Amino acid sequence: MTYKDYLTIISKRFSNMEEIKIDESLVTVSYEEKFKIQWVATKLKIFSFIHYIEKIELDDSEIYSSNCTKYASKNYKGLPRGFQNGVVSFNVLVSEVVTDEAIEFVTSRPKKHFAVFEMPIIYDLSRNKLYYYEDNQLWGSVYQKYLRSYLDKHFKV
Repeated sequence: MTYKDYLTIISKRFSNMEEIKIDESLVTVSYEEKFKIQWVATKLKIFSFIHYIEKIELDDSEIYSSNCTKYASKNYKGLPRGFQNGVVSFNVLVSEVVTDEAIEFVTSRPKKHFAVFEMPIIYDLSRNKLYYYEDNQLWGSVYQKYLRSYLDKHFKV
């Protein structure tokens, strides 16, 4: 599978996608809002960033995830974070070549932020495999089931 194939498949799962510039790179992004009563009447502002690079190394994963999360926390719509609002940043890097250190980074506990969920993700085209943190987080545990379901529905092939 090529990156173009992957992007074509997952693009059908989003209602809107556009290209934006983050740190000198064109990144495909989708933005949506979800509300559920069981989330203590909060609304999630969900950003999904997808970008291809030739080789994913540890630094690439860390910098990309951080930059996407900063973009999401500055560009969501609505009330300030924490006031019945949470922001989710799914930061997907795609490549045929992925280092073990990069995989270790995305499968480790993500960084904590106030009312922002940073979710670094790698899709390895050579193995057709999605890598991400699979354990539950205490911070934001009310959203865990939904976030895991969202991730599986939108990014797995």
